[in-house]
Amino acid sequence: MKLEYILEEKDFIDYHLFAMSENKKAGKIMATTKFILVGLFLFIGINMYNKNNIEFAIILGIIAILTFIFFNKLYKSKLRKHFSKIVKNSYAKRIGEKETMEFNSEYLITEDKTGEGKTKISEIEKIDETQNNFFIKLSNGSSFIVSKKGVNNLELIKKNWKELNIPISENLNWEWK
Repeated sequence: MKLEYILEEKDFIDYHLFAMSENKKAGKIMATTKFILVGLFLFIGINMYNKNNIEFAIILGIIAILTFIFFNKLYKSKLRKHFSKIVKNSYAKRIGEKETMEFNSEYLITEDKTGEGKTKISEIEKIDETQNNFFIKLSNGSSFIVSKKGVNNLELIKKNWKELNIPISENLNWEWK
């Protein structure tokens, strides 16, 4: 089974955002940062209140509430911008280039303008499917990105992967909010 596709900037960004959303440690860091900021604003606000600086205490209280409400959205927006910069710097020469991926009973063979690579099928941990992409995760921690755009017979491809005993995780509702 042979796939030919072109990766766009959005595909690389989506991969990084998907990996981040799947990482439990990243979620804990985000929650911890949020509560530290809110706690800091409240702590300083209470100290200002105790020193009879009520106006400043109220302002800090409002900032704490706004931080609690809007932190996740702002943090995720900053991550998207961060990964966008990384993609533009690190993957600029791969964006818009044709990539080829071929599966046989023993190997996954990839090819792009830089050359060819061979990976044992047994080294594929799983394939994550989102609305627009497949992310093929390998046992060494690296991944391949396959854009669904321009790829025909998705059901046949998934059937072939199942025949090769590659686990597929469907995340069709995933989106970075």
